[in-house]
Amino acid sequence: MCDMNVSSSTRDLTTRATIQIVTIQMTYYGPVLLLIVGIFGCLCNFLTFTSRQLRQNSCAFYFLCASVFEFLSITFGLISRLAADHLGSNLQNTDRFYCKLRAYLVSAIPLIATYLILLSAIDRCMSSSTHACLRSFSRIKNAYRSVIIAILVALISCSHILITYDLRPRCSTLVGTYAIFDGLFVVFWLGVIPHILMLIFGFITLLHIKRVRQRKFMEIPIDTITTSNRSTPRPSHKTERQLILMMLVQVGLSSLLTLTRMIYYAYYILGPPLKGYDKMIGSFLMSFTTLLYYSNYAKSFYIYTLTSRLFRTVFLQRLRKCTEAIFHIHRLSIKTT
Repeated sequence: MCDMNVSSSTRDLTTRATIQIVTIQMTYYGPVLLLIVGIFGCLCNFLTFTSRQLRQNSCAFYFLCASVFEFLSITFGLISRLAADHLGSNLQNTDRFYCKLRAYLVSAIPLIATYLILLSAIDRCMSSSTHACLRSFSRIKNAYRSVIIAILVALISCSHILITYDLRPRCSTLVGTYAIFDGLFVVFWLGVIPHILMLIFGFITLLHIKRVRQRKFMEIPIDTITTSNRSTPRPSHKTERQLILMMLVQVGLSSLLTLTRMIYYAYYILGPPLKGYDKMIGSFLMSFTTLLYYSNYAKSFYIYTLTSRLFRTVFLQRLRKCTEAIFHIHRLSIKTT
C-alpha cells in the first residue's frame, strides 16, 4: 500500500514537472515563432495590397490597414510579453506609465485590427448586394472614412484602461466589480461582438451571392446559353470574387481562434479560483490560448495565399519587380564606384 502511494506521488510530481516544462518552453518558443511568421506575413501583405491592381479596391484597403495593425499587435504584444516572461524585464510592475500604456495598447491595437476585418466583411456584404444604394458603400473614399471612424471608436472605447490600471503593487486593474466589468469588456467588446458580426455579414454575403446566381440563371433563356455565355468573367468580377473568398476564410478562422481564447478567458475570470494542480493546468491553458489569440494576427498572409489565386499572382509580380529594382540599384552603385 505504501509502495502504491509512493508510486502515485511520483507520477503526480512527474506530471506537474512536465506541465511546467511544457508551459515554459511554449511561452518562449511560441512567441518567437509567431514573431518570425507574423512579421514576414505582414510585410508580404504590405507588398501585395499596395499594388496597382488592388490599391483602389475598398476591401483590399481594409486588408492593408488591418495588416498594419496586425503587425503592431504581434510586435508590441509578443515582444513585451516575451521580455516579461523570459528576459527578466519587470518594467510593467515598476513603471506606472508603462503599466497603463501596455495595458491600453494590447487591447486597443488588436481591437482596431479586428474592426478593420469586420469592415471588410461589411464591404463584401454590401458589394454583393443587388441594391445599388448598398453597393455604393464599397467605394474607396468611404473606406478612408470608415477606417478613421474604426480607429477612433477602438481608441476611445479602451480609454478607461488608462484610468483603472495601476501598480497595486503589480500592474493590474481595480478589484471588485470593475474587475468583472474589465473581464466582460475584453470577452465581449474585444472578442464576441465583432466576431459574431463578422459571421453574420459573412453569412449574408453568401446569401447575396446565391441570390445573384439564381437571378442570372432565371434571366437567361435556355436557348440563348451558348459558348459565349460561358466566357471568362471580367477581371473586375474575378477580383471581387477572390476578395469575397479571402474575407470569408479570414473571418471564419479569426472567429475560431479568438472565440476559443475568449471562452477560456471568461471561464478563467468568472469561474471558481483555481488551486494546486488545477491552477497549473489553468496557467498552461491560459498560455496556450494566448498564443492562439496572437496567431490570429500572424495568419492573414498565409490565408490569402492559400485561398486566392489573384493574391498569389499579384504577390509574385510585386516580388519580382522589387527584386529587379534592387538588382538594378545594386548594378548602378557598382558602376558609379
